[in-house]
Amino acid sequence: MTPRIKAALLLLAVTAVWGITFPMTRWSMTVAGLDPFAYAGLKFLFAFMALLPLAVRGSAPRQEAGADKPSAGLLWLWAGLATGLVLAVYGVLQYAGLVYTTSGKSAFISGLYVVIVPLMAMAGGRMPGRPVWLGLVLAVSGLWLISGPQGGEARLNFGDFLTLLSAAFTALHVIMISRFANRVDPIRFVTVQIALTSLVSFAVAFVRGNMPDASVFWITLPFTLFGIISLAGCILAQTAAQRYMRASEVALMLQLQGVFAAVFGMIFLDEVMTLLMWAGAALMVGGSIMAQSRARRRVDPSPEPAAATGRWGVRYHNWTFNL
Repeated sequence: MTPRIKAALLLLAVTAVWGITFPMTRWSMTVAGLDPFAYAGLKFLFAFMALLPLAVRGSAPRQEAGADKPSAGLLWLWAGLATGLVLAVYGVLQYAGLVYTTSGKSAFISGLYVVIVPLMAMAGGRMPGRPVWLGLVLAVSGLWLISGPQGGEARLNFGDFLTLLSAAFTALHVIMISRFANRVDPIRFVTVQIALTSLVSFAVAFVRGNMPDASVFWITLPFTLFGIISLAGCILAQTAAQRYMRASEVALMLQLQGVFAAVFGMIFLDEVMTLLMWAGAALMVGGSIMAQSRARRRVDPSPEPAAATGRWGVRYHNWTFNL
């Protein structure tokens, strides 16, 4: 089995894990009554605890000739704090949105960040090409269908709107990561992001008077522990897989998390996805694929594998889509 096939199977597992987190998260807040900020704090706390030993140990320096020098100073700390603040905003927005919308809709709307990333590149003076605009039209059309239009009008509920905002912050997070991922220690970089997200979430929950009590904590403990896999483990697994796959390919595979989320939501939460909503979901995924089509044609079809060193090989730079 080639490294690329192994990486693809690893990403498929990551996608399935992330897909099932949507109904699990919705259950924790709608059935167990956990506040979205408190839930985010608990989930990211357990992920931080899992990564902390690795962060203390740190990554091994690069040994290959011509490679960048190991990150100097505390760049990993400042970069982690900056990106962690964005991570906290989009995480809480997504969790809050799940209180008012279904798991499947949340997952598919969250996937729109793939279309938003190249649009944000306009701020850097890069005008999106025709595929991006066509992808945007498909995505908006799909959003209209998945919202359950009545009387010819789209009816995005409050949860859908919060999820759409979270997709925008996800796109910003991806762009910020592309600026730092190859310049810092990746494990410490991720750990700082997760730690800050947990602190910010708990702080807001405390101010709102919604800190979890012991009963809610024990009820949701299995789900918050799942954060070790869905956050810490999967983020590192995705990073490792991108040693052998382009970021555009990774983005396409991760679009399947909406399918997993919708199916798991139908099984465990009795959620409904009509044929019209599935059609909208298909248009949204198609729009995401179309928005990246030009980027895939412009990059080398045979990405160079990262050297086998102790440091993660991250390829987030392709998230800029070469517009």
